[in-house]
Amino acid sequence: MLEGAAGEADTAQGKGAGLDDPRRGGSEDGGASTRSGAKTGAAKQGKRAGAEAELEGGATRDRHGGPPDSEVGDCHWATCYGGIRPVRHRDCRRDVGGDTLMVGDEVNQQVDLPMDPVTSRRAFLHRAGLGALALSLARCTSDAPGSSESGTRSGRSPDRPNILFVTTDYQSGMDVPAIGHRFLDMPTLDRLSREGAVFRRHYSTAPICVPARNTWITGQYPHTHGKWENIGGWVPETSPVLMTELGAHGYQTTAVGKLHLGFPDDEPLGGFDRWVSADRKGNFGAAGQQDDYAAFLAERGLVRDDYLRMGVEAPTPHVYDWAWDESWHIDHYVGARALEIVERGELREPWFLWVSFNGPHNPWDPPARCSAPYKEMELPLGHTFPGELDTKPTDHTRLRFNYTGDIPRLIDSDYRRRDQIIHAIRAGHYGNLSFIDEQMGRVIGALERRGELDDTIVLWTSDHGSHLGDHDLIHKGTHYDLSARVPFVVRHPASIPPGVRDGFSAHVDLMPTILSLAGAPLPEAMEGRDLSALLTNAEASVQDEVFIEVRGNVSIVTDRWKLGLYPHDGEGDLYDLDDDPFELINRFGDGDYADVREELSERIREFSPVWPPAFSVVGR
Repeated sequence: MLEGAAGEADTAQGKGAGLDDPRRGGSEDGGASTRSGAKTGAAKQGKRAGAEAELEGGATRDRHGGPPDSEVGDCHWATCYGGIRPVRHRDCRRDVGGDTLMVGDEVNQQVDLPMDPVTSRRAFLHRAGLGALALSLARCTSDAPGSSESGTRSGRSPDRPNILFVTTDYQSGMDVPAIGHRFLDMPTLDRLSREGAVFRRHYSTAPICVPARNTWITGQYPHTHGKWENIGGWVPETSPVLMTELGAHGYQTTAVGKLHLGFPDDEPLGGFDRWVSADRKGNFGAAGQQDDYAAFLAERGLVRDDYLRMGVEAPTPHVYDWAWDESWHIDHYVGARALEIVERGELREPWFLWVSFNGPHNPWDPPARCSAPYKEMELPLGHTFPGELDTKPTDHTRLRFNYTGDIPRLIDSDYRRRDQIIHAIRAGHYGNLSFIDEQMGRVIGALERRGELDDTIVLWTSDHGSHLGDHDLIHKGTHYDLSARVPFVVRHPASIPPGVRDGFSAHVDLMPTILSLAGAPLPEAMEGRDLSALLTNAEASVQDEVFIEVRGNVSIVTDRWKLGLYPHDGEGDLYDLDDDPFELINRFGDGDYADVREELSERIREFSPVWPPAFSVVGR
């Protein structure tokens, strides 16, 4: 069951059960399953205005080696509010040698990656009494390459670099070990993070699969490209298309895996020169053609019903260990096909290769060797409190039963099983991520062996995240950080200095950024911004806010505030991210916040060309 929050919680100004003690649930920093320490406020970028919160019981401690109450600047340690944004936290102290941070019983690395991530993770597992499991987890990523100085092919022109675009499905921003969950075993992503730019505040412009992916390829918002839900056809003729623009600039364009874009029947490749399709787990694919992965399974006697039956019959619905040969797993298939293309020299320079994994989208189905270590760990279980959804927009209650409604129904039938169910889902989710990292490591290793890696811009992101218990939700489709804040890591040693980027960015910015990096013209119809300045200068600021559109609902995120408007229900939600970084207390109806609500509402209306936005909702 959920534990009570440590320290004293704020008294809520809103209505609803449980608002006088809202801060419940697991820590999103990947340490213990309940919060350690006292009430803490999150800092703005730069210096925080106002006094720090007191520790529980009024005690003070040295803060990162400094004397009590000393000015040491903003804290960038991941345990302080889970890496969501820099904060000040008195309950922090350096461990021996300053290599790790301990908060209570939690151990985490420093955000600026002073240690090798694998070494640091082994130290964490050792302290947690999980040394044997560390070895098991290491085997899941045994193919991941190490750092090397020999990744550059001599004589290559830098004007049109090769581009490797890596995407996942359901991976949240917390699922980046460098700035989030330290226990995650993802050495490939660790390496890209250590050697590249890691964006701490990158948001999915539309945190649902099809809308997000169409934003990737158009540089437009859903209100322009028209994709509000996981239905509909190809983008309008007036929308630019990334693959077409790159092709016109001389790039060979290849895709492997799940695109989920809605290609038209008369143009099944949507601008790609080649697509090896694996669009759904054991399903048939887009454009009326048999999915390549489904055909691969059928040749081996495995059909869709066999695949999906495993999830129905599992003790926790949709969570199970992969039961067949690992090479049959969809994420192994995607990695193996991409590896073949690289190793066989089938890419003509300059090339754009999109490697798109299905995972960690449900069903959560990693090989047992990848999920076993997480099953034994004390995992974060999500921030929520009883009755939270009663205080939130109606749209969030609808979402609770979308996609896999049997999970919340099972929880409701016996709430004592809630933590057990969420733990099983998260163990599968993290196991899927480790397995994906292993597959991507083989592709990175092949590029390095061929001397092409350092000539290649590598980008890693996800269409959206997933709640996994946060806010009593499982899947996607809200503006909460676990759903909307996603990974964005970019590596190119010749042009991009490594380090964390704290400036705002969003999916709508990816197409203009990729085209700029490729030296291609930028179509005027794009609505996103080129992030090149932020890539090359960590202190740069491209924008002060981002907008999120989900099924006709629109949100704005700033340094301190997040406001969502739900015009078709006449509702809203507002969060003070300084006081409430986990977005638990809805201040929308609080008169003390009326001025903020009105100012941000006006900015949303100025952003939206039509108010309320036109849209369609499935199952509404």
